[in-house]
Amino acid sequence: MHQSSHVIIKSHHPRRRRIVLVLVLVALAAAGWGLYEYGRARGGYDRLEAAREREALEAVIAGLRSRNEALRARIAVLEQASEVDRHAYAEVDQTLKALQDELLELREEVAFYRGIVGPADISKGLQIQSFMVKRNGQTNSYHYRLIMTQYGKNARPVQGVAKMTVTGVLAGRQVRFELKEIDSRQRPYMKFRFKYFQELKGDMELPEDFVPLKVILKTIPRGKGAKTTERAFNWAEVIS
Repeated sequence: MHQSSHVIIKSHHPRRRRIVLVLVLVALAAAGWGLYEYGRARGGYDRLEAAREREALEAVIAGLRSRNEALRARIAVLEQASEVDRHAYAEVDQTLKALQDELLELREEVAFYRGIVGPADISKGLQIQSFMVKRNGQTNSYHYRLIMTQYGKNARPVQGVAKMTVTGVLAGRQVRFELKEIDSRQRPYMKFRFKYFQELKGDMELPEDFVPLKVILKTIPRGKGAKTTERAFNWAEVIS
């Protein structure tokens, strides 16, 4: 007995199958995109309308940016102008203060000269006209100014020395400082020589925690018959 064998021959086309698979996927993607667009259209979405709206919004944004840049430029100009105004105001204010200080000095000079040509019954001879103290801007540092005069129709030049003593309280004790101790550029006295008036001035440095109370000034002229003059000033009355 002979057995018969059947051989089945199948043809394989893998390339064709891949092509078919790709076409199916493309078709599905196209169908999905179509459904997506259909859904957006049904929902009221219009691509052309959306593009027009986007262009309009971009135009608005561009306009706002341009306006913003213009405003920034304007602010920069205003800030610069304001800075110029501040500098100009500072200069004017400084000039005004300088003029006020000059006017005050002129008033003091006027008062001084009025004192020189004062009443006829004023005491003749060497006089301590005035004494003033001003702060130097530093702690315990002061500028002092002493003015002396001499009255009389036949006044002759007078010369001599002036001594200054500052009294006050330091560490609970009454103390006094001579001119040399508080003004290192001076001798124990100040020399003077004049006929009608003279101004003596300088700077003094008082110790820390020292409370000045009085300034005692003494003029010692030279010559036969010359009389010593002494005058005390309260610190609170002469300081300015």
